Amino acid sequence: MPHVPSGDIRTVPLLTVVKAQVLAGSEDKGSPEFDAATTKKIKYCATDRKRCPVRDPQYRDLNGDGKDELIVGIEGADHVLALWVFMLKDGVVTRIMDAGATPLSVEVTGGDVILREPTGTPGYDMRTVYSWDKRTQAMILRVMEFDETARPVPPKSAP
Repeated sequence: MPHVPSGDIRTVPLLTVVKAQVLAGSEDKGSPEFDAATTKKIKYCATDRKRCPVRDPQYRDLNGDGKDELIVGIEGADHVLALWVFMLKDGVVTRIMDAGATPLSVEVTGGDVILREPTGTPGYDMRTVYSWDKRTQAMILRVMEFDETARPVPPKSAP
């Protein structure tokens, strides 16, 4: 992963981080984290931004150290979003969160990353909250719950 002498993660080009993590994921697991089509699209993001699956980055201080972390989403096959969070650890870009979801929304509130996803149960969404954990030095799943949705529930069809 890239080394950042300035101490500011915003100075690292987004695609440099994403491509390095895709490569590291391949080395760690022996296979890519994404399907071949998504990996190919990532490789060509610099020249084909329109079809690039990497969403615009967000920067927020999630661990309370006064420095921003990098939050990036990458849309893979079947609209599954890989949500990665990176921080600088000893000047090196380090992934501290890796979640996959088919989100209705992604929110960052305070130090929490909140994903809201549809469920198979009409009238309910799943709400997942990730928070910084000092002990593990990572964003960990803190809460997973089902909430009633404001979206209309389709009427049951008559037998």
